[in-house]
Amino acid sequence: MTQAAPVALTDRNLRVFVVLLTIHTSLVIASNVAGSKLIALPLELAASATVISYMLSFVLLGSIAELFGRAQARLVVNLGLGAMALSVTFFELAIHLPAAPVWTHQPEFEHVLGSVPRLLAGGWTAYLVGQHLDVWGFFLLKRTRLGGELLWLRSWGSTLLGQLIDTAIFITIAFAGTAPLLPTIAGQYLVKLVIASLTTPLVYAAVGWGRAAMARTGA
Repeated sequence: MTQAAPVALTDRNLRVFVVLLTIHTSLVIASNVAGSKLIALPLELAASATVISYMLSFVLLGSIAELFGRAQARLVVNLGLGAMALSVTFFELAIHLPAAPVWTHQPEFEHVLGSVPRLLAGGWTAYLVGQHLDVWGFFLLKRTRLGGELLWLRSWGSTLLGQLIDTAIFITIAFAGTAPLLPTIAGQYLVKLVIASLTTPLVYAAVGWGRAAMARTGA
C-alpha cells in the first residue's frame, strides 16, 4: 500500500495545522492542572487524572506527524513545552498576587495550581523526551513494511515506546526515595497502555478530518 507523502505546511493547510496544534497544546496545559487529582481505577488502582489529557495529546501528535511530517511534529512538541512553562509562570504569578479581602479561597487556589519543583522537573523532562521519542518511533515504524502500511501500528507502537520512557523518567525523578519505583512505573504504564489502545482509532478520525478539510480548502 502506497503512503501519501506528508503535506507541506503552506497557506492552504495552515488552518488544519493550527487546529491540531491548538488542541495538542490545550491538552498539554490541561495536564499540568489535572495532575493534582487522583482518579479511581478498577482493581483498587489509582492514577493521576493527567493521564487522560496527556495520552490524548499523543493522538494529536501522531496525527500531525502523519499529515505534516517529522519537522512539524517536533515543532509541536517544542511549542507544547513552551506553553507549559508559560502557563506555570502565570499560575505562579496569580498565586503570589495579593488576594482581595472578599476572596477566601487562596489555600485551595495554591493547592491546585501551585508547582512542586520536583514534579515539575519530572513532568517536563518526561514530556520532552517521551514526545520526541514518540515522533522518532513513528517514522522508524513507518519505514518498515507493516508500519508503512498500517497507520494504527506506527501510531500505537510509537506511543507505547514513548510512554514507557516517559513514565520511567517521570516516576523516577518525581518519586525516587518516596515510593517504590518499579510497581509505580508498571501501574502507571498499564493505564497508559489501555488508554493508548482505546484511543488509537481517534488518530484515523483526526487524519481523515485533516485530509478532508485540506481538500475542501483547495490547493
